[in-house]
Amino acid sequence: METGEKEETVYGPVGREKLQEDDEIDTWEEGFMEGAEDDGEQAKCAFCGTVLMRGKTFETKIKGKVVWFCSDAHIEEYKKKKKIS
Repeated sequence: METGEKEETVYGPVGREKLQEDDEIDTWEEGFMEGAEDDGEQAKCAFCGTVLMRGKTFETKIKGKVVWFCSDAHIEEYKKKKKIS
């Protein structure tokens, strides 16, 4: 059994970031991979829970974290509900 450092994969945060920086994946793909890593929680609209589809994803930063939605309207509704300006 060999010992050493764990090799970074494209499924971890560093691997995803590297692929995105190298223009090998789009931002939405990075988000999808992150959502898959977190049991799909980010693959759904944060407001209504609709499964996000390729090319129909809206994102915004809230308190330093990227949050995904199915529409611009749901971004505003989410902010209103959470009392975020």
